[in-house]
Amino acid sequence: MRTAPDTQRRPRIFYGWYIVAASFTCNVFTSGAYWQGFQVFFLPILREFGWSRAALSGAFALRQIETGAFAPILGFVVDRIGPKPVIMAGAVSLGLGMVLISYTFSIWSFYLFFAVASIGASGTSHAIGWTVVIVRWFRRLRGTALGIGVSGPILTGAVLFVLAWFLGEVGWRWTIRGTGVALILIIIPLAMLIRMNPLQQGWLPDGDRPRRPGDPDISPDDVEGLRQARRAHRAALEDDQGMSAGVALRTRSFWLASSVFMAMFLGTSALQVHQVPLFESKGFSTAEAAVTVSLVFLASGVGRIGAGFLADLFEVRYVLAIMVGMQSLSWLYLFMYGTTALWASVPFTIFYGIAFGAMVSVRPVLLAQLFGTRALGSLAGMLQATALASGTVGPVFMGWIFDINQSYDVAVFTFIVTTAVGLPLAWAIRPTGSPAERRRRARRLGARMRGSP
Repeated sequence: MRTAPDTQRRPRIFYGWYIVAASFTCNVFTSGAYWQGFQVFFLPILREFGWSRAALSGAFALRQIETGAFAPILGFVVDRIGPKPVIMAGAVSLGLGMVLISYTFSIWSFYLFFAVASIGASGTSHAIGWTVVIVRWFRRLRGTALGIGVSGPILTGAVLFVLAWFLGEVGWRWTIRGTGVALILIIIPLAMLIRMNPLQQGWLPDGDRPRRPGDPDISPDDVEGLRQARRAHRAALEDDQGMSAGVALRTRSFWLASSVFMAMFLGTSALQVHQVPLFESKGFSTAEAAVTVSLVFLASGVGRIGAGFLADLFEVRYVLAIMVGMQSLSWLYLFMYGTTALWASVPFTIFYGIAFGAMVSVRPVLLAQLFGTRALGSLAGMLQATALASGTVGPVFMGWIFDINQSYDVAVFTFIVTTAVGLPLAWAIRPTGSPAERRRRARRLGARMRGSP
């Protein structure tokens, strides 16, 4: 029999932190093997088949199209059935897709198999499923918990080096094949740790316990303590009763946020494919180029956790503006100074990495603050879809520029401009008030949509 919520003792470790740890671990391997790690296979595949960089980059652009188109559906499904079955099904699709890629025999077969893996990676990544459940388990510490939960990619470098070692020993086909099987065996057990809502377990977000008169550890005179507990309980319930997806999509704030992430993602999506080739074109060895990837993701850990922490303390538009400014400066440094030596690439990797990591952790915090958690999965899917619309262009554009000029400089300059456009847009996003105010605003907007006075 489960202990009654009003008498059970606080556990030594709040269960929400186990979910954060599972999210972190899952994303170490999803990012290291697929989202970022797949670029170690870029040149070996290119050399075997003799395709152009633009042609091979087209598969990555297709990944952005597919991920963007699939994200709203994925978010809707997560809101309806929960993230656990979505993540488990995603693990199977991702692993199967990786195995199929190892049997590539033409450019079109590569596109098809890569698409299967892409659908699965969307389901297992932190963009929707893991963030939805973490947001529900935390409120006061939401930004910090999300920052940690989405920081798994900071260990991408370790996975990259393991993949590079196997690549040299057994070739790219067997390395990808083994990686697909390993992903299934790792991700499914992690997904089984998910519990959807602390309220269903008899707890409030952040590990707070519902307190009521008569509890053995509460004095009858502790009126203020009971009031604070009731406010926390009421806030948690109100947070779950935020705007519906339809109402939120008609707000100015949602589309401003979408525009900011679109401006940033044009460049970040391109670099996810071309970072190793870019630094190799500057004279780096493959190992040195891989070091820059590791540095970016180490710095992204600072951005993910730091931005989440700051979002708990300050207006989100300030965090967004700093994030956009840092990324613009990173592209400017790369364009002006060239970074022909590994040590010279460090300023770029730090500024870019922090801004890139912050972009990941700020998104769900921003959505929860603006609209509540009622339709967080659907809204996260829509936000990702609009952001990834620019990501379909980035990889192909960067590969096309290199094919024409044998240099990435024009692409880097373009990313300076497009990222800077996001700065005034980020500043224009205004913070919202309390959950109760959000609910009143949602009712008013809903009434206008129905034509009510």
